Amino acid sequence: MAFEIIDIRRFEPKEFANLIEAESRAWNDSLRWDFAASARVINACLRDKRLSGYALVDEGKIRGYCFFFYDGEKGIIGDLFVHPDLAGRGHERELLEHALETLMGTPGLRRIEAQLPHYEREELESCFQSRGFQSFLRRFMSLSLDGRRRLTASNQPAETAASAPWVREGIELISWDKKFNDDAAEMLYQSYRQHVDALINDQYASIMGATRLVENIFHNQGCGEFLGRVSRMAVHQPTETLAGILTVTCVRPRTAHIPQVGVGPNFQGLGVGTAMMDAAFQDLAKDGFEQVTLTVTDANAGAVRLYRRLGFETFKTFGAFIYTRDEIL
Repeated sequence: MAFEIIDIRRFEPKEFANLIEAESRAWNDSLRWDFAASARVINACLRDKRLSGYALVDEGKIRGYCFFFYDGEKGIIGDLFVHPDLAGRGHERELLEHALETLMGTPGLRRIEAQLPHYEREELESCFQSRGFQSFLRRFMSLSLDGRRRLTASNQPAETAASAPWVREGIELISWDKKFNDDAAEMLYQSYRQHVDALINDQYASIMGATRLVENIFHNQGCGEFLGRVSRMAVHQPTETLAGILTVTCVRPRTAHIPQVGVGPNFQGLGVGTAMMDAAFQDLAKDGFEQVTLTVTDANAGAVRLYRRLGFETFKTFGAFIYTRDEIL
């Protein structure tokens, strides 16, 4: 078979239908995620020719793609996927090489980011490292809510500790309140300063970027459907200061996801993050959810330990790749 790699903008959205259907199955089966909302966004961008990238074509049929887009002086690889029938033949790397060559040659580009959850880091790492990218291992983790569902069914109240440090400090847990959205962005910025996740996603490195992160959870269903009643805020009542946030979304029936969790620098070490998650998990169990997922960077060892202690287990790993340069071409 003679495969070709062709500019993605030469095709109409309907020509990607079979590939996107295959990717939707992969998201559901491997990543426990309903891809429908993201597929709609991709189709709209393909229709409007707003994506740059390449398609893998065999006898007129699209069998894979890699697309990217620009955000000011930053390039972001949004997706890389090859039909599972062609797995192991190196087509993923061919598509990625074309995309990286284009991005690296784009004048004025200071930064390139890529997170490609369909592939293990080792499968793609050499493509990035040969061009000076930094590489980070990330994990998809999952927690079964069966135990909490049984606790709810038996009408036994969740165990509380009135003497917990966060309680003694006057911190109250509330459902998400939009009036604190600006405070949430400020708190995320402060809590992620000089953090590995701010290196992987530079939106954490500014208040404006953190504001976009928070807003995207409400308005961009690529993160799932926002669950405001289940999501939590921790408020320090004596000062009316936001101490922590936890956002929760629904990514497929009976599967929830945690896009953001953060605790302000002045309130870390008190168990605020654990308390917010425990409260959210109880609500999810009552609402019939069976599991909750999240992603975490392996280098964030403290968070990985916390999630494991809470019962999360890794079900998929993938790579995050970052390139920055001081000089503009």
